[in-house]
Amino acid sequence: MPAEHYAVSEISIVLASVFAIHRLAPNGFWLASFASLLIGAVAALGAWRFGSGQFEALETLHLTAAVQGGLVSMMFLSADMAMKARAQQSTRLAVVGLFMASLFATSSSPSLVPVFSLVWLVVAIIVMAIYAQTDRFLTVSCMSIMLVGLLVVRKNSYLDAAVSFHLYHLMIAAWLILLPFCLSRLPKRASVLATEG
Repeated sequence: MPAEHYAVSEISIVLASVFAIHRLAPNGFWLASFASLLIGAVAALGAWRFGSGQFEALETLHLTAAVQGGLVSMMFLSADMAMKARAQQSTRLAVVGLFMASLFATSSSPSLVPVFSLVWLVVAIIVMAIYAQTDRFLTVSCMSIMLVGLLVVRKNSYLDAAVSFHLYHLMIAAWLILLPFCLSRLPKRASVLATEG
């Protein structure tokens, strides 16, 4: 089967990222908007790779961008959530410490990038579970879509490779679309509210 069909679900992520940025940026979630932009940019590269028929030529670039972009986007998203929510000072300092540790560890050992990407995604889910002001179960469930996709759907040996690919990417798109809803449930710190006012 030609690889061009893989571009379809990549394009769905691009469109979802545009939607997320449109909703997040006006509400001051700049780091989360940048995270969405990174995810969309990687998906756009993937859509070009598959759609243009350069499946092998752009494989290394696409995979590298996906791994590195995934880490950076999860770091920025989680940091934005923790810094804007009414988290304790110690929690925000812990996030900064994890941020620095991630940069140091992954620069020393690039093989740790996927591990830290997963860690940061879990951090985002935990922040939502602790600080969501309303609809906590729903927002945590929505934030967990990406985690389920990573651990269960991506490269699932029980699914056809094409089905696994498309389902995983559609889950990412759904996660991006639901991201503004989730972040809107976080209570903002007084300093953030004053700045917006």
